Amino acid sequence: MERRPMRISHHPILAIPAQPEVRFTWNDAPLSGLDGEMISSALIANGIHIFGHHPKDGSPQGIFCANGQCSQCLVMVDGRPVKACMTPLRAGMEVRSVEGLPPLPAEDADPRSAPVAAVATEVLIIGGGPAGLSAAIELGKLGVKTLVVDDKDRLGGKLVLQTHKFFGSVEDSHAGTRGFEIGNILATEIQKYPSVEVWLNATAVAVFSDHVVGLVRDGRYLTVTPAKLMVATGAREKMLSFPGNTLPGVYGAGAFQTLVNRDLVKSSERVLIVGGGNVGLIAGYHAIQAGIEVAALIEALPQVGGYKVHADKLMRLGVPIFTRHTILCAAGADRVQSATIAELDSRWNVIPGTEKCF
Repeated sequence: MERRPMRISHHPILAIPAQPEVRFTWNDAPLSGLDGEMISSALIANGIHIFGHHPKDGSPQGIFCANGQCSQCLVMVDGRPVKACMTPLRAGMEVRSVEGLPPLPAEDADPRSAPVAAVATEVLIIGGGPAGLSAAIELGKLGVKTLVVDDKDRLGGKLVLQTHKFFGSVEDSHAGTRGFEIGNILATEIQKYPSVEVWLNATAVAVFSDHVVGLVRDGRYLTVTPAKLMVATGAREKMLSFPGNTLPGVYGAGAFQTLVNRDLVKSSERVLIVGGGNVGLIAGYHAIQAGIEVAALIEALPQVGGYKVHADKLMRLGVPIFTRHTILCAAGADRVQSATIAELDSRWNVIPGTEKCF
């Protein structure tokens, strides 16, 4: 298929897989995307960043976490509300923006119900990232009946999004291996153990007082009763409070990495990164690998918190790093068009006259 400008057609690390193109509609307009990619990525690849408007103030809504947690990417698909970042694109889908509040069901409506399946296991692990997989592998070695559930369509968690080589020891943390390759190693190893079962596209929605866990798997509700429960749900995106922080185009780092490293879609042509820990620094060269200009990276502390090797790499690539700086605001009519930062003094107050606009 012809690669559109927002799709990444060349990458120094990742292979660009061939995927069949499918047709769908967005607010009745015909569009095309890749079969099985998330609807949010298909929309962004088509230049669509506004997925709807908030029912209270009409503010535009777009993805922020790309992890199924914030619900800012809510869209209507074939008449049902779904999270665009968690719903695979299929041929013929009718996708619409969410505008206003839907009507309530009629008082005499007859809700449909179905029997609720119930299963039991010795250990239930919620989360199929590095921690959950590592635990399941150890339990598998002991022959313990284990069920691993994850709300994504593949195992690996945040490892799927990492193209850099990891540090540490070879034996304990696969040092020298790229993150997405470590995810593949763990996902392959877990298949060796017949006592371990994996459910993908399965979301834990409740843990009840009797230790029963409610799950939604492929759209159906069921319950699991484990003798032991292990929660390995990983990290969440952290939001900062500043004017314009809900504009489409303000992403969490994980969402940005999801777009460029998993879905091979550019978030934009230029980014400003707020936060100088390892995640922010690594996201900086993930952007450069994807052909996205990094305008700057800012950090409120006197020095970046991530490894020096990551900061040095960014600076060698020409990215300016501003320490003791914070973001003041993001601006734009319906999506981010600019951002303003300023320097902080030793008491964490903004120094007047130090504003910089990108």
